[in-house]
Amino acid sequence: QIKQDTVHRLCAGQVIVDLGTSVKELVENSLDAGSTLIDIKLKDSGLTSIEVADNGSGIDEANYKRLCLKHWTSKLSTFEDLESVQSFGFRGEALSSLCAVSRVQVTTATRETAPVGEQLEYSQEGILESSKPVARERGTTVRLCEMFAKWPVRQQEMKRNIKREFQRLVSLIEQYAVVSDGVRISLSNQTKSGTFVPIRTMPHSDRVTRLLQVFGTQMRPHLAYFKLQGDEEDGLRLQIDGHMSKPLAEAGRSASDKQFFFVNGRPCDFPKAKRLINEIYRSSIPTKYPVCAIFISINSSTIDVNLTPDKRSILLRHEAQVLGVLRRVLVEQVVQSAESSFSVNSRQQTTLVPVQEEQGEGTKQSSQMHVAQTSVPGVIRCYVEDQPATDRGSGQQQKRAASESVDLAESAQMPSSSRPRLHSTSAEPALNKHPAQTPKPPTAANGPTAKAPKQAPDTAAKPQSKRLQTMVIGNCRNRLQSDVHDWKQTEKRMQLKHSRFRQQLEDSQQRQPDEDERVEQGGFKNCSSPEKASSALSQLIHKSDFAQMSIIGQFNRGFIIAQRHQDLYIIDQHASDEKYNFEQLQQQAVISSQQLIHPQTLQLSVVDEAVALEHRQALQRNGFYIEVNEQGEVGRRVQLVRQPVIDQTLFNQQDLLELIGKLCVSPESMPRCERARRMFASRACRKSIMIGDPLSAQQMKEVVAHLSGLDHPWNCPHGRPTMRHLYRLPP
Repeated sequence: QIKQDTVHRLCAGQVIVDLGTSVKELVENSLDAGSTLIDIKLKDSGLTSIEVADNGSGIDEANYKRLCLKHWTSKLSTFEDLESVQSFGFRGEALSSLCAVSRVQVTTATRETAPVGEQLEYSQEGILESSKPVARERGTTVRLCEMFAKWPVRQQEMKRNIKREFQRLVSLIEQYAVVSDGVRISLSNQTKSGTFVPIRTMPHSDRVTRLLQVFGTQMRPHLAYFKLQGDEEDGLRLQIDGHMSKPLAEAGRSASDKQFFFVNGRPCDFPKAKRLINEIYRSSIPTKYPVCAIFISINSSTIDVNLTPDKRSILLRHEAQVLGVLRRVLVEQVVQSAESSFSVNSRQQTTLVPVQEEQGEGTKQSSQMHVAQTSVPGVIRCYVEDQPATDRGSGQQQKRAASESVDLAESAQMPSSSRPRLHSTSAEPALNKHPAQTPKPPTAANGPTAKAPKQAPDTAAKPQSKRLQTMVIGNCRNRLQSDVHDWKQTEKRMQLKHSRFRQQLEDSQQRQPDEDERVEQGGFKNCSSPEKASSALSQLIHKSDFAQMSIIGQFNRGFIIAQRHQDLYIIDQHASDEKYNFEQLQQQAVISSQQLIHPQTLQLSVVDEAVALEHRQALQRNGFYIEVNEQGEVGRRVQLVRQPVIDQTLFNQQDLLELIGKLCVSPESMPRCERARRMFASRACRKSIMIGDPLSAQQMKEVVAHLSGLDHPWNCPHGRPTMRHLYRLPP
């Protein structure tokens, strides 16, 4: 039988696993005690000490000795009480587990004993060691020191990832700040560089105010409220309400770290609901994640919260029904409501001037192209009206005018004064932004190029027609793609494929399989031995294997043939060199910036503001220079003084918010906004080795060796694979 102290330490290690769970248990105890003021103070992000003070009911003297013992609680007495429990905690494990992983000191006073309280010291086993009277108003203060001192592996992991642990703690406390009505919660962290307060809520604020403190005041016009009252007769008593950002590019976030779920007032993890809302939102905005706070109220007898010690994982008896109702309310009240609204000032109808298309020897056809935006970002639909045309010539194909590629999604977010202008040439139509004017076809009176061509006497003018074309506007500079298909040719190809497939199926059915037959595929032989099959399928290549490859030669001046042991690999020389140059730019490039005439005050959430101040150097490497107004209110203290610029492209505040969002998720990485990433990918592509360049043996060796030092060497920035397995040589 395992000794009792060993069992205590084993169980405690499952309850208190990191910084977040230790503070969470203390905050839940404060809320269960009826506190209206909770003050959380950390020193060195919790490495030195953690202190949680409240103004709750306090602890009676009769409970001093039993306070930190295992499974002592006043929340429930029988297992059946679990269905009706309304408190956050009910297992009686929090303080006992904290005693096992740290040194615990409790100072408490009740209404009867205040302003005199008791300071209690507890041993590792949760036994009261000492008690002395101190001055204390009503409430309880719990102080933790030497976290994981007797757990060296966990303590080392906590020190190594302390920034990430602190960000997780902030996100966790934000959820309790949102759901706790009438409670003032503050979180402060004292370090050598000073003290900053990432969270501070007001006691009498409403839910929207608290959400804006978490999401940022810039989200005020973008939050949509939804609510659905379920049927009382089904026994579920289901009610869903909350706030979610509208499906707009400026309302989304680059990470899903601001998505909160509450079931019966309890913050919890709801991965299926999170996947659902991301699927709904990204169907409209594929590159963004929504911010949301969803509150689900349901009959407590239909849920189970006793799955994990931290009580964040729950089971719903009618989960499919809840998810179906959630999908319906989000689609009807958030997505469809946002899609049905249209801002007249934010968009303009766009038309293209007529294009002269050559039709033969000296003849031209005039076309009028009308452009309309679609709901898909980066895609517009063009209607090309053909003017009456003359002889089209004998057998010559019509030449189409190239359309200049414009990043519509980016230009729609930029001010009209800073949007790139489109210059028209003789081969490219000019893009005009005049909603009230429709360009007229050129005539003899309005330009030298409007000279009417001579019409052949034996050809009658054809009536005006309209052709539907779709223009994809983005990074790839493609020409117009016609929507007209030759369905007869498509039907012939489908019939041919069907006949081939039917013939292959008949051949396979007539073929008698032989147990001893072995078919070579990709250099391996299928065999009946499980050991040999497992060995053949488990062969993987790691990044370090690139440095061990020997160069065979260059194939077709575009690919490198390399060998490792018995395996031959074909390596794309352009994609490999491009990925190396791209990651070098990602890690080392410092983006130039431009001084602003007047500093811009940023409206950030308290957490985003703290992240921006903590990672100034990372923002400066991305070209964003900020200053701090110490006298300003929380959330409006950061001022932007310099903005990045690359190739005359000026970045905006949306790019800065994207960087801050990535720093919240991965504070130890060097983030880049999506616009800078695209520019780095384009620049890396242009400076890399091209297909067709002859390489020496040393150059090929360097290209392959560079892959071993990359973070992701398997694809170029545009998705092109860098390497493929070619053949396995016989032994």
